Amino acid sequence: MASARNLCQHSDTDGTQCKSNDYILCPHCQLQLCLKHLNSHQNLLRSDLDRLCDKINFTRMNFDNLLFDSTNHREYLFKQLDDWYDQQLDLINKIYAEKQQEIQILSLKSHMEFDTYKLKKEKQLKNNLMKQLNKVLKQKQVHIDDLNEMKTKLDLIQRGLDELKELKIDMYFNPTNFDINIIKRRYVEAAKVNAFNRINNHID
Repeated sequence: MASARNLCQHSDTDGTQCKSNDYILCPHCQLQLCLKHLNSHQNLLRSDLDRLCDKINFTRMNFDNLLFDSTNHREYLFKQLDDWYDQQLDLINKIYAEKQQEIQILSLKSHMEFDTYKLKKEKQLKNNLMKQLNKVLKQKQVHIDDLNEMKTKLDLIQRGLDELKELKIDMYFNPTNFDINIIKRRYVEAAKVNAFNRINNHID
């Protein structure tokens, strides 16, 4: 006695069910299909295989035509390097201009302080120490206290003079980020007035 047959499980896009009896399980869709739709699915697989072959052949041709384009690679990298170089030059020029202006301002301040303290030290020398020296030179006897006081005054004046010869602006460079720190140091010895005045008041 013949066994009952099942219908083909294929459905069209509009949902219409195939009326033919099934033939075999389709490995493509895992449905029980009739011979007609089994062949149709086989054609779909063949089309997929053809497209895959085209892609494989295209990839193979790419390998055949693939060359190391050293010229274009270098040009691309050189262009990046040139862009970086131009950016760094712009940054350096900007920093350079700013630091030039800063040096100008600090130099002007330092020059003004220099003139002020130079004048003070000259007055200490000419109006005080040299007057005291002339006074002592006119005396018949030289007192040790006078001599020590003049030596102390001269030492204070000389230390201020030595300091006035120094450059009071320093620059510190940080090579990692182009940072430049400019510092103006204060006059210390040249600015000392109280110590000199104490000696002078002691003489008076």
